[in-house]
Amino acid sequence: NKIYKSIHNKYLNFFKLFFFLRYIFVIFLISTILFLLIPQFFDYKKKIDIIKVNLLQNYGIELKKLENISFNPLPSPHLEINDLTIHFHSEDENLKTSKLIIYPKLLSIYNYNNFQIKKIKIENSELKINYKDIKYLSKKILNLKKKLYFKDLNFNIEDNGLNIIELKKINFLNYGYKKIWLISSILEWG
Repeated sequence: NKIYKSIHNKYLNFFKLFFFLRYIFVIFLISTILFLLIPQFFDYKKKIDIIKVNLLQNYGIELKKLENISFNPLPSPHLEINDLTIHFHSEDENLKTSKLIIYPKLLSIYNYNNFQIKKIKIENSELKINYKDIKYLSKKILNLKKKLYFKDLNFNIEDNGLNIIELKKINFLNYGYKKIWLISSILEWG
C-alpha cells in the first residue's frame, strides 16, 4: 500500500507541472496572435512621413504617388504599399511599381519613432534610366547595405527618349545565398 502511494505522488507532481505549463502556453499563444493582429487596425497614412524618410535615408527611394498602404501579419509582418511612383536614386520619376513591400523589424511595428526596416521587396515594376546614369545607379545598388529585392522588374535603358536595351522580368537580390543574382527572360535591343 505504501508503494502505491509513492508511485502516484511522483506522477502527481509531474501532472501538476504539465497542467500549469499548459496555461502558460495558451497565454503566450494568445499574446503573440494579438501582437501580430492589432497593427492591422492602425492608420498608416498618418505614419507615411516616417516611412518615407526611412526609405529615402536607407535605400535612396523617394515615394511620390501612392494609393494604399496596409499591414499584413502573415507569413511575415509587413507593410504593403500599392500603385506608387518612385524616384530611385534620381531626380526623375523613373520607377513605377504596383507593389512595394516593407518588412520592418519586429519591434518597429509599434514604435514608429524608432522605425527600422529589415528589407524591402519591389514587385511588378518598370525602371527607366538614361544610359549615362547606369554607372551611378549600379554603384548605389551594389554598395547598398540594406536588403533589397526586385521581382519582375522591366529595365529600360534610354537615350533621348529612345529605348536602347530592354530587359524584362528581372529578379534581383542583394542579399542571401544568391546575392547579386540577375535572372531575365527576354533581352531586346532597340
